[in-house]
Amino acid sequence: MTMMNSIVMQNGGVRLTKAPVPKPSAGQVLVRSLACGICGSDLHITRHGNEVFDVYRSLGIMPSEMDNQSEVMLGHEFCAEIVEYGANTTQSLAVGSRVTSVPLLMSQNGAGIGVTPGVYGAYSEYFLLDEALMIAVPEGVPSEAAALTEPLAVGLHAVNRSDIEVQDTALVVGCGPIGLAVISALKQRGVKRIVAVDIQQQKLDLAKAFGATDFANPKLEDEVAKGAEIADSGRLVIYECVGKYTLIDDFMRRSPAGARIVVTGIHTAPATINYAYATVKELDLRFSYYYQPHEFEQCLHAIAEHKLPWQKMLTATVGIDGVEAAFDTLLTPNDHIKVVIEPWRTGDLQVVVA
Repeated sequence: MTMMNSIVMQNGGVRLTKAPVPKPSAGQVLVRSLACGICGSDLHITRHGNEVFDVYRSLGIMPSEMDNQSEVMLGHEFCAEIVEYGANTTQSLAVGSRVTSVPLLMSQNGAGIGVTPGVYGAYSEYFLLDEALMIAVPEGVPSEAAALTEPLAVGLHAVNRSDIEVQDTALVVGCGPIGLAVISALKQRGVKRIVAVDIQQQKLDLAKAFGATDFANPKLEDEVAKGAEIADSGRLVIYECVGKYTLIDDFMRRSPAGARIVVTGIHTAPATINYAYATVKELDLRFSYYYQPHEFEQCLHAIAEHKLPWQKMLTATVGIDGVEAAFDTLLTPNDHIKVVIEPWRTGDLQVVVA
């Protein structure tokens, strides 16, 4: 086994190709991908690669000599099976054990799995993990469920970053995977009023299943005004989970005094913001990115303990040869929440009925 199937993102598209099976270095583990979610950030880097690579080079995530035609082997929401250990590993989990992990390689200077050029991702048949970050997937947790740990952790971290109190009112804008993850985390935190915002009724219905108590369609009503009315004299905490950069300035203009805005969506385009509104109204603006390892593990346990209806997030699965067509679908208006790739098989997009 020297070559494998892999999905590569380059020049605004994804394609199926052959790549060498990686060899684990010291502290690393070779794993076989069982399930990997297609993340909104995967779609973003495909659609806005030039912006993303500019940010990567500025932050030192990729060398300055790498150009915008660089390949990215996508996939950072995963469940995998241990195949082979590298040197200097404890090998506490048996080969064949199912695992998930925070998608970082500390053994490669903190490189992000599935987002950094030159690093194997979980859309591929095989990729590498750091043994130190691996977490065993509990028996009874399906591989596709374990792959949802990562987006759930993004939502939990956003809620933790917000420092929301149970008596505050939450306004969650966007009920895709991250918005639903935020709502789930808010419910588990004990927040009493959670307003879900989306233009699709189907997603508002899902939000109710995850713990939302109130609902707003911004095409039909002013969602911020509704949130402020529910909050009354209490604090309104707004979670931006859409990834539409114009919303930040818009929320500042419409928010009530003392509100807190938590930016969770991915934004790489320069934006114009009039901070006068935030200053006069003494708003709090916070940003949330990734999560801490303990938050990641907490979300895996929440799945295992049936604390959230994860099945309702999963809308389709696809084999490795169907990924390109799946991206074509997801990059246009659609009703999907989370599509999971199963790189070990072939097959077109198959809708899952929860």
